[in-house]
Amino acid sequence: MTATSPSIGRRSLLALAASSFTGGCLRQYGSVVTRDDHTQLSVTVKTLPADADERATRVARRLAAALQRVGVDASVVPMSREHLRRSVLLNHDFDLYVGRLPLPADPDWLRPLLHSRFATAQGWANPFGYGALELDERLTAQARQSGQHRRETVAAVQRRVVRDQPFTVLAVPDAVRATRRDRVRWRGDRLHSVAGYLAAEPAGPAASETPESTNASAASTRGDRTTTADETPTSTPATDPTTLRVATTDSRVTKNLNPLSVPFRRGRVLLHLVYDSLGRRLDGTVRPWLAESWSVERDDGTTVKVRLREDLTWHDGASLTAGDVAFTYRFLRDTALGRTEEPVTSPAYRARISLVDGVEAVDDRTVRLDLGDAGAPAATTALTVPVLPEHVWRAAARPAEVAGIERGPTTDALVRNNLEPVGSGPLRVTDTALKASVDLAANPDHFLTRTPVDDHLRPFVGGVSFDRLRVVVVPSDGAAVDLAADGRLDATATPLGADAVRDVAATDALDVRLTGGSWVYHVGYNLRRPPFTNPHFRRTVARLLDREHLVESVFGGYATPAVTPLATTDFEPADLAWTEGGARLPFVGDDGSLDVERARDLFREAGYSYAEDGRLVVQR
Repeated sequence: MTATSPSIGRRSLLALAASSFTGGCLRQYGSVVTRDDHTQLSVTVKTLPADADERATRVARRLAAALQRVGVDASVVPMSREHLRRSVLLNHDFDLYVGRLPLPADPDWLRPLLHSRFATAQGWANPFGYGALELDERLTAQARQSGQHRRETVAAVQRRVVRDQPFTVLAVPDAVRATRRDRVRWRGDRLHSVAGYLAAEPAGPAASETPESTNASAASTRGDRTTTADETPTSTPATDPTTLRVATTDSRVTKNLNPLSVPFRRGRVLLHLVYDSLGRRLDGTVRPWLAESWSVERDDGTTVKVRLREDLTWHDGASLTAGDVAFTYRFLRDTALGRTEEPVTSPAYRARISLVDGVEAVDDRTVRLDLGDAGAPAATTALTVPVLPEHVWRAAARPAEVAGIERGPTTDALVRNNLEPVGSGPLRVTDTALKASVDLAANPDHFLTRTPVDDHLRPFVGGVSFDRLRVVVVPSDGAAVDLAADGRLDATATPLGADAVRDVAATDALDVRLTGGSWVYHVGYNLRRPPFTNPHFRRTVARLLDREHLVESVFGGYATPAVTPLATTDFEPADLAWTEGGARLPFVGDDGSLDVERARDLFREAGYSYAEDGRLVVQR
C-alpha cells in the first residue's frame, strides 16, 4: 500500500483526509514494512443466507475460500436481507460483501454511486466510501452533457472505476421466469415490469368469461386490511379469469410498501404500479406519463416546464395537482421539511433529486423545475421520481429513531411501512397479509383508462386488463414452479434459479421467459477500512474469482460475465466489453483453479508481507 495510490492523488488525499478515507492507509503502509508486531489479516464477507440468495452465498464462500488460501483469515457472515442492507447501505459497517447491485437505466446513476460528496450518505449513494477528484469532475460533467461528448466522458468514468475497483463487477444474471400459456397473453419480454403488467391480457376461453363491470365493482370496494394470517396461495381459484396471480420468494412486499425506504427496495415494480411519476422510461427513453408534455429550456441554466394531464386523482379520490408535484420534489430533498439541523434526503432518490435546484407550481396543472446546468438526458431522468400526495406525506416529516440505524438522523417518512399506500397509479393496494400476499385492484380512474392517449402509451390503452393482481409469497423457486404447473399461479415474478428452470422446461403447461437481468452480482469493499484503502489490494482480490467459471458453476450458464455496471447498456466502451478470457483483471489461475503462489506474489507486489507459516500479516 503506497501513500499516493493511483485511485487517490495528492489533492484527493488532502481533501479526503478529514473523512478518514485514507487515514488508516498511510499508517498501515509504514507498519507493514517496518514493524514486527504483526497479526494475520482478518476480514468478514457479508452476504445473504442461501435460502434468500443461493448464488450470492456460493460466491461469498468461494471468495472467502480463495482469501483463506492466500493467507487471509476470511469468514462468511450470512445476514437477512434487511440487516445486510442496513449494514452496508445505512451504517457502512462491513469489510466486504457479496450482493446484487441494481443496474442503471441511465449513466447518471453512477454519480451518486461513486461521487465523493455522497460518501457519508445512505442508500446506494457511495456506500463504498470511494473518493477521487478526477472522477468527481467527470461524474459531474456527464450530467451536463449529451450525445457523443457524454458517451466519451462516461467511458472514461468506467475505465477509472475498473482500474480503482471500489467494487468488483462479476456477472449479470439472466432473468428467467415461468408463465402459464393458457391463462395470460404477455406482450414483450419484460413481463415483471410496469409495461409488462399493463400489456398482459387474459388468454384462452377464460377471457370471454370476464364480467364487463368487474373493474368498477372491484375498485369501488376498498376493504383494506393488514393481517398476519397464514394464508395459502390456493385461496384464489384457478378458474378465476379476473385475477392475475404471480409468485415471489421475497416476503418484504408484504411488510413494507414505502417507495422511500432503503431496506425494502426489491418490490419497486409493484410500487411503480401504485405510484405514478411525471415521466416513465419506456423502450429506453423517458416519456411523458403523468405529464401531458414538457419542454426543456436552456438559458443561464436548465429549466423543465411540465404540463400535467387533466383530471388526475389519487386513489382516495383527492385531486392530484402541480402542488403535489412541487411538494414531492421538496420533500424528497428534505423529508424533515426543515425540522432538523441538516436536510434528511430520501436515499432512494438522492441522485435524481440532487439535479433539482428548485421547483415551483405555476398553476394547478403546471410545474417548473430548475435543474442548474444539467443536460437534457439528466433533466428528463429527474422526472422519474414517484409523485406523492402532500395530504398523506406531510405528516411524516418528523424526526424518528429506529433501532439498527446508527448513522445520521432519519424521519418517519423513511421508516414507515406504508401498508395502505395512496398513489395515483394503475393499481391500488386493497389487502396485505404478512408473509403471505399482497392484493391490488385496477384503478378505473387512471388516465390510461381514457381515450385518446399518446402514441407511446397506445399498448396500454384502457389500463390494466385484469381486475386484480395478486402477489403470493412462496418459500422457494421450486414451490413457485409447482404452483404454476398446478394452475394455481400464472407466472413467477422472482427470477428462477437454474434447477427450477429445468423443471419449467420439462412442464408442458409452462413457458420459460428469458430476459436480460436488472441486477449485477458484485463484491463491494469498504474503502474506509484498511486494507481496502489500497487499490492494489482490491485489484488483487478482484482477480481471485473466475467470472466465466462462476457463470457456469454458480449461475448454471444463465448469466454474462462483466467488469462494468454499464455492461448491459450501449454506454459500455468496447475495451471493457467481456471477451473470451476476460477484458480486465484476469483470474489468477485457470478454469476456476486458483494459482495460489501467483496470487501471493500479487499481494506482495501490493505492499503486503507473509509470515513464515504463510499468513498474510498486518500491524496489530
